Amino acid sequence: MGNIRINKVKLKKKKKKKTRNLAPVQSKLSKEQREFLDYKDVDTLSRFVSGVGKILPRKRTGTSHKEQAMVRDAVKLARFMALLPFVNK
Repeated sequence: MGNIRINKVKLKKKKKKKTRNLAPVQSKLSKEQREFLDYKDVDTLSRFVSGVGKILPRKRTGTSHKEQAMVRDAVKLARFMALLPFVNK
């Protein structure tokens, strides 16, 4: 049989990701005690949209799953009705 060569590869250590601890935020909707979010209320909807035009995540806004779904649907409808821009440059 001959000599068997084994390649010794240096194992790289995995780098730990630095996670940002966002402070717990109270929901902007629950502060105002709103149960329904209307697509025509552009001032309120613009608080849930970033400067670039993306919908902010739940961790950032502090909304529950149900409230975030309402925000998502209202923002999408407001964009379709041309009340909110799709993209800000």
